[in-house]
Amino acid sequence: MGILDRITRWRSRGVQPVLTREQALQAIPIRNPSLEWSENDDGEVVVVLPRRKDATGKFLAWAFFVPESRPLVLDQVGSFVWNLCDGEHSMASIVSIMCKEYKLNRREVELSLNEYFRMLSKRGMMAVAVPNRILEQLDEKTRRALGVEELRSAEAEGDQPAEQSDAETAEEANEEQE
Repeated sequence: MGILDRITRWRSRGVQPVLTREQALQAIPIRNPSLEWSENDDGEVVVVLPRRKDATGKFLAWAFFVPESRPLVLDQVGSFVWNLCDGEHSMASIVSIMCKEYKLNRREVELSLNEYFRMLSKRGMMAVAVPNRILEQLDEKTRRALGVEELRSAEAEGDQPAEQSDAETAEEANEEQE
């Protein structure tokens, strides 16, 4: 589930959002580095998705002859966004670039990107990094709700992002509510 979607969902249930909209827009979407991907002749991104390795995946593969991996071809807009999810662009910068490129209003782009990022996160194709300057503003309970893991770098401790998987975030939020 995307960050902006979570904020909306939590508001509708009366629960305070984990991140504000402004904080969520500062988050940095990152492609899953373990996935293989390339661009085809039409400029579309082709991501190779591996088969599940758990017991359910093995059983389904045996029962239905599921291949080891399958290609997923992203359309032109999806490919454009995929290339921007390089760890350098924040959600806000991707929104701005999309507004200029496709001549859409900001709200339309935010909603569409939120749904797209939610879908990619659910499939394990991306995660969202939250800059340390935002994490420092959050209390420990909120950090746990986000499922934050700090990425440590020997080079710089400054503003390195802390990685967060949307699937892990949703699971931990559900566990915390129970």
